[in-house]
Amino acid sequence: MLALVGAALAQPKVFRGTEIGRPGGAYRVTAISDPRTWNPFVARETSSTDIIALFLPYLTAYDPYTQAPEGRLARSWEVRNNGLTVIFRLREGARWSDGQPITADDVIFSATVHADPQVNSNSRSSFILDGQPIRWTKVDQYTVRADFPKPYAPALIQGWYIVPRHIFEPAYRAGVQRLQTLWNLDTPPAQIVSGGPFRLESYVKGERVVLVRNPNYWGVDERNNPVAYLERYTVQIVPDLNAQLARFLAGDADTFAAANADQVAQVLERIRAGRLRAEIFPNVDVTLGTNFIVFNWNNKDPFKANLFRQVKFRRAMAHLMDKKSMIEVALGGLGQPQWSPISIPNKAFFTDDVPKYEFNPQRAQQLLAELGFRTRNRDGWLVNSEGRVLEFNLFTNQGNTVRERIAQIFRDEARKIGVKVEYRPIDFNELVRQLTSPAADGTREFDAILIGLTGGIEPAFSRNVWELDGSLHMWNLGVGGKRPANVEPFEVLIDNLMRRGATTLDQAQRRQIYVQFQRVVAENLPIIYTVAPAYNPARLTRLGGMFPREQINSIVGQAPYIETVFAKE
Repeated sequence: MLALVGAALAQPKVFRGTEIGRPGGAYRVTAISDPRTWNPFVARETSSTDIIALFLPYLTAYDPYTQAPEGRLARSWEVRNNGLTVIFRLREGARWSDGQPITADDVIFSATVHADPQVNSNSRSSFILDGQPIRWTKVDQYTVRADFPKPYAPALIQGWYIVPRHIFEPAYRAGVQRLQTLWNLDTPPAQIVSGGPFRLESYVKGERVVLVRNPNYWGVDERNNPVAYLERYTVQIVPDLNAQLARFLAGDADTFAAANADQVAQVLERIRAGRLRAEIFPNVDVTLGTNFIVFNWNNKDPFKANLFRQVKFRRAMAHLMDKKSMIEVALGGLGQPQWSPISIPNKAFFTDDVPKYEFNPQRAQQLLAELGFRTRNRDGWLVNSEGRVLEFNLFTNQGNTVRERIAQIFRDEARKIGVKVEYRPIDFNELVRQLTSPAADGTREFDAILIGLTGGIEPAFSRNVWELDGSLHMWNLGVGGKRPANVEPFEVLIDNLMRRGATTLDQAQRRQIYVQFQRVVAENLPIIYTVAPAYNPARLTRLGGMFPREQINSIVGQAPYIETVFAKE
């Protein structure tokens, strides 16, 4: 019997910060969009999940110092049966903000709902392994058992949200639709029960989300002082990156990630002039997040749906990506071209040895001619033999100036060879709705969308994007969590690679699998990557508990835990 036992047996979770802090104070950040929901079974976008993560617990996560698995609600674990079984022991005494204990019943219920195909949670892929379910069972009030059908590489990282069963179970019994309407934005914040470091206090659409410290939280610092230190956490809704910069420069936001060299220069100028008590760390890393264009294979227009499925079309579009200009104009020179899905800082799995479709408008024209678009009409647009203009709309989220400039550069290059791109920025939540909400017949409204994913250090956690039944299989999305009706052979290969990657424990073999995965994606381009911005974090000096420069990275960020951040003033 293999037996690995987590070390920490104390009931509270000890959060090891960079220094011992003090209670009180406020933390102010900005977000480009309103949240769409407080319900973790519905949320698919960071505008929602970034806030949900502040008030709902999960079993385990990564240690921010070592990247090794670390307990959160789970205080320890034991691996049995050659890795096929993991016993998680919970922190006894942990309570929800309404005073109810957090127990194995909450964990089992949450796992059941996340795994329900009718619910189609964004975390559902974490409960299905190689087509078979992971079985979660209650051992006793504070012990749960996970039985995996195959060895699961990230078995000790269980980062899905746990909800209070006593709140969600009645709705679940009433039906999936009732469950999905629970904890919507109209729900009074006092009814949102927290098991995390903060709890919701108020929400004003288009203005702010305010959270306050959860007095029932089960975290302490190394001197056994309760955390979180911060009394208040405010998210200001500022739907424009330049306006977000202005708030930081005015000292009205505590942290900021400069998107380009111009924003870095503005922060530095303000600091050097003595008008801002802050620090900035230009180009300290490359961001984990990605920016890409995805075409809709389930288009309502059969002509476009068929066109977007053609790999020659997607390669032609890739040849129109002037990544050098995107880096210079959109990122001010601080960034790198991206060619494949694994984030550049993820050194364990990233490879640059993939097919690259470099900027080459002439080659794009040749590929489009091979698809029948050989001549231009009197307006200068490429047409096929039936006179059909090569045109499509392209949306991105309004206010994200980096993506807006990337989209404009792409549109301008397309125009030069006669491809008509109707570019329009729209609200982020509407963008996500169009991307993830197919009609009953499986069709979706948009043609092309420029958006991004958060990225991460564990490729298996992107299975919801790459496996055929994934809830974010966005170029060819199935209905209700099912496989799409028509799939391409390379999609099947990617699906297979993702399943193998998740169930292979040997690290060298895993790397080989994910290198092949990156090459297949780069060759077939279901997603066409653009550029990866540099990570240029900034913060006011009033904050304590932050990493020094040498420890800052885009994987963890500026601080090891939000629980140990504090206000010095």
